[in-house]
Amino acid sequence: MTKQFGQAVENCAFTLEEAKAFAQEAGEQVTPTFCAMCGPNPTCGIYAFVKDGRFTRVAGMLESPLNKGGVCPKGHAAPQWVYSPDRLKKPLLRKGAKGEGLFQEITWDEAISIIADKLQQQKALYGPESLAILSPAHRSYSNYIRRFLVAHGSPNYGHSGICYVQREFAFTYTIGCQPRCDYKNADLIILWGRQPIYSGPAMGAARSLVAAKRRGAKIIAIKPSVEPDVGMADIWAPLRPGTDAALALSMLNVIVDENVIDEKFVETWCYGYEQLREHVRKYPPEWGERISGVPAAQIREIARLYATTKAATIDLGNGVEHAPSSNDAIRAVAILMAITGHLDRPGGNLLVGVRSGMPSPKTVNLAGRYTQEMVDKLVAPEFPRVFQPFWGGTSSAYYRIFDSVLTEKPYPIRTIIAPGTQPTVSNRGSKRVVEALKKVDFYVVLDVTRTADMNYADVVLPVSTPYETDHPFEFRGNWLMARNKVIEPLGDYKSMYEFFLDLGVRMGYGEDFWHGSITDCQNYQLTPFDLTIEKLREYPFGLIFKAKRNAPSYENYSRVFQRRSTALSREPYLPQGKVAIYNTTFEREGFNPLPEWREPPESITGAPELTGKYPLILSDYHTSKAYSAAWQRNVPYLREIQPFPTLHIHPATAAARGIKNHDWIIVESSHGWMKVKAELYPGIRPDTVMILHGWWQGCRELGFGDLPILDGGANVNIMYSVDPDKAFDPLITAMSSQTLVEVRKYE
Repeated sequence: MTKQFGQAVENCAFTLEEAKAFAQEAGEQVTPTFCAMCGPNPTCGIYAFVKDGRFTRVAGMLESPLNKGGVCPKGHAAPQWVYSPDRLKKPLLRKGAKGEGLFQEITWDEAISIIADKLQQQKALYGPESLAILSPAHRSYSNYIRRFLVAHGSPNYGHSGICYVQREFAFTYTIGCQPRCDYKNADLIILWGRQPIYSGPAMGAARSLVAAKRRGAKIIAIKPSVEPDVGMADIWAPLRPGTDAALALSMLNVIVDENVIDEKFVETWCYGYEQLREHVRKYPPEWGERISGVPAAQIREIARLYATTKAATIDLGNGVEHAPSSNDAIRAVAILMAITGHLDRPGGNLLVGVRSGMPSPKTVNLAGRYTQEMVDKLVAPEFPRVFQPFWGGTSSAYYRIFDSVLTEKPYPIRTIIAPGTQPTVSNRGSKRVVEALKKVDFYVVLDVTRTADMNYADVVLPVSTPYETDHPFEFRGNWLMARNKVIEPLGDYKSMYEFFLDLGVRMGYGEDFWHGSITDCQNYQLTPFDLTIEKLREYPFGLIFKAKRNAPSYENYSRVFQRRSTALSREPYLPQGKVAIYNTTFEREGFNPLPEWREPPESITGAPELTGKYPLILSDYHTSKAYSAAWQRNVPYLREIQPFPTLHIHPATAAARGIKNHDWIIVESSHGWMKVKAELYPGIRPDTVMILHGWWQGCRELGFGDLPILDGGANVNIMYSVDPDKAFDPLITAMSSQTLVEVRKYE
């Protein structure tokens, strides 16, 4: 082995030739493909190694333009996930009562027939809208879900209401699209509710932030607790969870009051500035301090620094999508970008990126077949019906789908299919979700391993990991690559994609599902490239297309501000062709035209009557260095990194309660209680405690058992209010992840 080759092994990254050489020396085979531990999605390119038919390890793909050889701990732990004793190997049919977990094995074809028969019966009795399919975080198979629903006639694609699309909606109806951050040219970067170090695949966010810091850019981090990005920050603003809108409104107050705005841009490209100027007078920094906990002096400092720095960008993250004032927070931040002149200018927030020279593959979505009748039949619109379909199709709010089962309003969903998502631990209101799972007529789970909710399923279908399939191809930016099979499937199952094709054919929708051929499906998508999937496989690390333009263009206002919506009406997102500071579309539909403040359902300032018994604010983290959402705790390498559910608590707060580091503690709200370990954490507000969401899985190899899903476990989703009048954003259905708690030592 050469010295250079040894360095490649140490860095866990190879070129194709290095990967082949290493495989030959080790007596292994190597396959270029995509990592699947944050997906499946178009994410990190890897080389997967196999010995004697067994998947052994991965290395980063240096040729990948996304991760450039980087692989995170999750990626390296992939073989343990594939061979986990928790893997589902055969389809299962419920034998006992719901919740008992008693099943009998059946075949894949039998499972498909049982599901199809049930859906046909219910369609005849209750209409196609009686079916809802839950959406995980966006996956490569998400559009297959949408395609099946449209072919069936149901609008009820159940989206979480707490991830990404909320930002997309509020930004788009304010400035025409969700903007990108120009880290490369920014002199000031505000990380707001964002955690770029390990909140996603190893695709460059951390690399870009480090490069900006080395270049001398200032960094401001706005979040309740210290995470790795705060260590790089010049200023940390530790706001109370769920108060982002209050902070943004107070920043607007400072900027408007001191007139540090881009007057020409405001005059030319903004609608409603005069109304804003009057509106934000009631949100001075002293008010903002009382609500958010950020000192008034620091609010002024951040507002002035942002307004007066020529090249400043705001990286707004998922943290703002978890409060009943989420739409207001996002709109207020968009207005900050606009009135300060930081919109679509170098170093600011860009409306249009570098144009890829790559054609767009054909989508599997059936966007042209949505009708007003389908929109009208949404059981629980994630966004008001007048704005639907939005971002790929119609959607109902994930949690409210379960609520419809219990309330039967406006009608009860009869069948719920959960592909790669766990409603009892991934969304709020776990106790009501369990009640709904007991009541719903028919429930289907599709997943790779055991799930927290599968004991309530009527049918459980195992699906292959992406390492056991050769589809779909993936694309992002200017990169297109085939997914290649690493090993043969370990059981009687197919892929998630093939499930929807097989079910579509069995339901009589074969024309819409390529008569069950995943190869024909991929070839259809590849027609703009004049390629077949087999031809694409001849390029082992894919095709990288040359950009049409190497640098972004700026000030694309006349184009972006004229975009028409995806709603059936096709009316423009911005009716005046300008930034919608004062939103006449929202006003017309009965929503506040200017961003406002709404308290979380349970907060120190909004519910002071609760603070005597529950004096601390609880919220949760959605990302960690080891896990993806509510899975992977059963992977030994990852569980060793983060073995226990721990609560971040300030040392002074812990000392006042006689709590020491690593003590077992009880965390109690008015809705439930958890038993977790204390982690004394100086980098958190003394009035706030936080925990990683998604805990339930055990890890057999390390001797960890499963945790209770409800009281006494570590599932933070049982702790929050789901009050229909208080816990939801009225426009975008964002759900609150803040409550009031008390913490005590476990005796």
